[in-house]
Order: sequence, then C-alpha cells, then structure tokens
Amino acid sequence: MTSTMNLLDAAALIWFVLAWGGYALIHDRQTILGRPNLVAAMEEWRFRWADSMARREVRIVDSQIINGLVQKDAFFASTTILIIAGLVALVGSADKASEFAASIPIMAPVTPMTWSIKVGLLAAAFIFAFFKFGWAIRQHSYSAIVVASIPEPAATGENTVAAERAQRAARLGSLGAKHFNDGVRTYYFAVAVLGWFIHPVVFIVGTTWIVAVLYRRDFRSRALKILTD
Repeated sequence: MTSTMNLLDAAALIWFVLAWGGYALIHDRQTILGRPNLVAAMEEWRFRWADSMARREVRIVDSQIINGLVQKDAFFASTTILIIAGLVALVGSADKASEFAASIPIMAPVTPMTWSIKVGLLAAAFIFAFFKFGWAIRQHSYSAIVVASIPEPAATGENTVAAERAQRAARLGSLGAKHFNDGVRTYYFAVAVLGWFIHPVVFIVGTTWIVAVLYRRDFRSRALKILTD
C-alpha cells in the first residue's frame, strides 16, 4: 500500500509539473489556432494607449494608471512574502499532520518526507511568484520613467521622439504585465497543490481543473471577446 501511494504521489507531482510547464509554454505563444489570448489582446490595447498618450499634453491620468499597476504588484509581492513565512513555519509540523491525516479516512497517510515535499512545493511556487511580482514592479517603474521622458506633442520636431518613447513605455508595460500574469498563475496552481494534502488523486484532478479554468479565462472568456471584437 505504501509503495502504491508513493508511486501515485510521484505520478501526481509529475502531472502537476507537466501541466504547469506545458500551459505556460502554450500561453507564452499568445495564440491557439490563430486566436489571441487575453494578455496578447491587452498588449494591443496598451500600444493604443501609448499612441494616445504621445499626443496628450497632460499625462496625469497615465501616471496614475502606472502607479496603480505598481501598487497592485507590490500588494501581491508583500502578500506572497507572508504566505512564504507561514509555509516555513509548517515544515516542522509533520508529526501533527500525520496524526491529523490518520483521523480522517479520506486523507492519504502522511510521512515526514512527503509532508516536507508538499510544503516545500508550495513554498517554491510562492518564491517563484514573489520574484515574478518583484520584477513586474521594477518594469512598471521603468515604464513610468520612460513616460516622464516623453516630450509634449507641441514641441517642434518632437512628434517622432514622443511616439517612439511611448511605444517603448508600452513594451516595458507589456513585460511587466507578463510577469505579473505569471505570478498570478502561480496562485492558481497553488490551489491545486492544496489538494495534494488530501490525496494524490485530488491533486491530479485539481491540477487538471486549474488548467481548464485558466484556458477558459485566457482564451475563451467574455473579457477577451469584448477586447477583440
């Protein structure tokens, strides 16, 4: 029984890694059968924003939007740090977890090693998310600096410079959005990992469900339809 469960745990973990990595690769291509995903659609709107921004004399609203993006990234980064701290505290509670699992029939037996792997997987996922959010903060901050360097459209001979810098700011913003999206995706897959604490089968089903949810929102959502129609 123990060896079977160990094999099932390993199979669930392998499926999780393949599902997360495979979906990330597909998503980064930004299209499936010629249909763009939500990030690609928003990138187009970001470049349209840049075109309008280059022709505006007053860019207070643009600065406020970028500041809001930075604050959003910072909120997720700080929240992720708190989650990591809580997971570190759970590493040493394997004995209590084993007793708790034994008292619930539907939960798989927990050994100190499997407990450490499960908690470690969650911690590694959130550490990855923290670096993604941290890099998104920096890229959006760099975008704000580029926006500040855009000359006013009334300046003689500066129209080309303004348009080029606005597009550069849009590209930086798109990179920041990509990394923020990668961090948020980690939260989704972390929900699937929680199923592993119940049973490996729950982990497999949860991972599959998360992929389906992400695909629906990234490639088939009503928000995408509104942005692309």
